[in-house]
Amino acid sequence: MKPRNTLVFFCFVLAMLCTTLTLLGQQPTSVLQQPRPLSPAEFMTSDTSQATRPGVPGQAQAPSSREQDSLYRQAMELQITAPARFAMAARETSAMLLAMSRANARRTIWDQIDATMDIPASIFKPRDQDVTQYQLTIANAMYVPGVLLRPMGTGNLQVNFSDIAKVFGIGEDVSPVIRYVVDDYLDVEIVIYSTQAMIVATLFSGKQEPGTYTITWNGKAQDGKPVPTGEYIAEVRLGRERIMRKRITWNAR
Repeated sequence: MKPRNTLVFFCFVLAMLCTTLTLLGQQPTSVLQQPRPLSPAEFMTSDTSQATRPGVPGQAQAPSSREQDSLYRQAMELQITAPARFAMAARETSAMLLAMSRANARRTIWDQIDATMDIPASIFKPRDQDVTQYQLTIANAMYVPGVLLRPMGTGNLQVNFSDIAKVFGIGEDVSPVIRYVVDDYLDVEIVIYSTQAMIVATLFSGKQEPGTYTITWNGKAQDGKPVPTGEYIAEVRLGRERIMRKRITWNAR
C-alpha cells in the first residue's frame, strides 16, 4: 500500500472513532427500569397517582369527584385487611355481573312458560262492562211478559228471601197462623204471651179429637182491643206432656 493511501485510511478511521465517541457521550448513562410491583398493603396505603408511572401516548387522568373521595376515605377508615377488602369487592362485583348476565341472558322455553303461567290476580277482577252485563242477565232471567215492575221496569220481580224460605219450609214462620197436630183425645189450650211473659189472649181451651188443626190469631187481646206492633209467643199445650211454642211478629195496621 502506498504511503498516501495509508494516511487517508488512517484519517478516515480516526474520524469514525471520534463520531462514535461523540454519539455515545450524548446518550444517557442510566437504564430505564420498570417500577417495582406494589404489595396489596402498599397499594392501599401508598401514593399510586399517575405521576409516579410512565406516561402512555394519549393517556389522560380522570379527576375524581367529591363523592368518590368521601367513599374512599370512609373505606380507608375501616379497620379491615386488604384480603378482606378484596373479597368484599369481589363478592359485590360477582353479584353485579351475575345480575347483568341474567338480565341479558337469552330467554329459554322454561322462562317463557313461567312468564305465561304468571297470571296477575287483577286479571280475574270483573270489569265494569262485566258487572253491567251480569245485572242485565239477572234482570232478563226474571222478566215477566206484560208485567211492569220496579225499579228498572223490565220485569225484575222483587221477592223477599223470607217468603222463599217459607215456601220451601226452611225459614221461620212468624205469621199469626198456628198449626198443630193432636195424636189422641187430649185437653188443648192455646195462649198468646207477650215478651214480658204476660198472658195477652187465650185462643182456645178444651178437648179435641185426633187430627191436624189450624187457628189464626186476629191480633186482639183478651178484652177485644187490638195489640200494638211487636213480638209475641203462641203456646199450644197438648195434654200435660207436650208444649209447642211459636214466635209471632204482629204488625198493627
